[in-house]
Amino acid sequence: MLGAKPWSCQSTCSYPLGVILLCLCVSVCGVALDYIEIGTADFDTLAQQLHGTDAVGLSIEPVEEHFQQLPVKETSETKIGQRKLWAAVAEQDGEADLYVVRPEYMEPQCSNATVRQLGLQYCLPWWFRATASLHKPAALVDVHAGEKAVEAQMVVKVPTVSYASLMERFDVTSLHLLKIDTEGFDVFILRQMLKWGKTTSQYPERVQFERNNLTDAREAEELFFELQAVYDCWAPATEDDVQCLRLGNIAAGDRLPTASSGWFHMEIPSWWRMELPDRLTVAAVQLATSTSPSGPMEVTVGDSPVVHQNRRCGHRSHGRSDDLVALVAHCALEGRYVGLLGSSKAEDVEILVPLLGEAFRLSMGRVCCHRECNSTDTHLFEGYDPRCEERCRNDRNCRFFTSFSSLWCITYADCDEELLSLLPGTTFGIAQNEFLPLPLNEARQSSLDWGGEPERAIDGKFDPHFLMGSCSHTAEETDSNGTWWAASTALPFHAISAVRVLGRWDCCHERLDGWEVRIGFDPDPRQNPLCGMQQRVLPAGSRRLVKCGEPLPGNVVGVVLPSGQALTLCEVEAFGPFRW
Repeated sequence: MLGAKPWSCQSTCSYPLGVILLCLCVSVCGVALDYIEIGTADFDTLAQQLHGTDAVGLSIEPVEEHFQQLPVKETSETKIGQRKLWAAVAEQDGEADLYVVRPEYMEPQCSNATVRQLGLQYCLPWWFRATASLHKPAALVDVHAGEKAVEAQMVVKVPTVSYASLMERFDVTSLHLLKIDTEGFDVFILRQMLKWGKTTSQYPERVQFERNNLTDAREAEELFFELQAVYDCWAPATEDDVQCLRLGNIAAGDRLPTASSGWFHMEIPSWWRMELPDRLTVAAVQLATSTSPSGPMEVTVGDSPVVHQNRRCGHRSHGRSDDLVALVAHCALEGRYVGLLGSSKAEDVEILVPLLGEAFRLSMGRVCCHRECNSTDTHLFEGYDPRCEERCRNDRNCRFFTSFSSLWCITYADCDEELLSLLPGTTFGIAQNEFLPLPLNEARQSSLDWGGEPERAIDGKFDPHFLMGSCSHTAEETDSNGTWWAASTALPFHAISAVRVLGRWDCCHERLDGWEVRIGFDPDPRQNPLCGMQQRVLPAGSRRLVKCGEPLPGNVVGVVLPSGQALTLCEVEAFGPFRW
């Protein structure tokens, strides 16, 4: 089963010409896979979900009964198809012990009539057939079966293959998604993946793995740190799969505009700035200096072209290579500008942002919805497609797409509103934003309640849970002319094209109904002109882009709630036209 390469081109003379040409390409170029899933069981697999598409993938499952249930799509004259492999991914090739729950201890074979005979308090749920464990008994079975845990599992010998051998035997040179579900063994496979990537420079574009109490916490923390050198990982608050997206250097090729004070001039502090093509999440910035910094060198990310006004990146690490001093700043900040402050000349600056192909990530766990979600044409396409970016680029109306861990794809013409998704989806943009982000400061509001300071709404954090300390909150003022929040632009005079508002998720989102965005010069935002129209209720945890139509002059951005209900805002962003 593990000997010959499944897509090998040996003895091609008996094949049709199309297959021979396909194999010649594979032997030279290698195989580009849409997915590899390791530890599939026999339900909710990518192989099942993508069977009706032209996806190219590989499913690896050590339990033979589950392996037999997985569908395959045979190689055609033009397509490589979908394949499966009976094996466990382990440290080395060979064979190993696999602990599998006996069928009679699980539903549906186990019943009220037999459970007492087995010595169990209750039958193990049917999904325990997906808890097979390599080398040792499954910890989850021990929790539920107690003293009968060992008796409830049988040991079978299964073939094993290392990650490196897997990639070599299948000639894999490009991989879109690596999905791992191996009951606590994920960390070991991910370490092999990183080692293979360092050796070959071949990393999956996306990685999905389990985060649960089956994995040693210290090992998981160490691995997470290693992953962040290559990926931007999103770890959900609940016990769920971790989603990771490959980082790309957006500063490569000198394509983006830069400015500086001149590293060798006497201006103090000296600075350097790069303007990004959109408001992006900057995961990290790497650079080198020819000399040790004579003073602290800081990296900033934000929306202001005056870089020292933006937020500083956090943890920094140093290293030395030849005559260069390397600096890595871990940021996890959103902004339009990346800046360097210091007295040393920076070389080889790399700005690492999460990318999918050439598309920029806009948000995690959110899906697009426009025209207050009342339109019937919200989606251009919805269905399984592992090449979601390609589909969007081939549609002249498409500007945004959401790709889910199942490789379900949704494409959109616009993304004026983003709703929280119950499924782990990531939304990307393929076109440059039509607006220029404008930094806001000097936040104030009509009153204060529950400790919700007005500055929280412009702190650069996008957490819609009030208890996380990033949402503003006024008191209820039903006997007044409405509650309000306002902030000033950095420049005394500007034009505002749009304002985006993030609403509260954990409670009371229905209060934000009939709200208004107002732009002008009056410190009291209620006196300023209306941007767009009065807004209907903002769904829990969603954010909405309110467009003004024509740009409105002003330096005060305000959100007004005429009902006088308590006004809670978790983030407010202002945007101006690129040219005005």
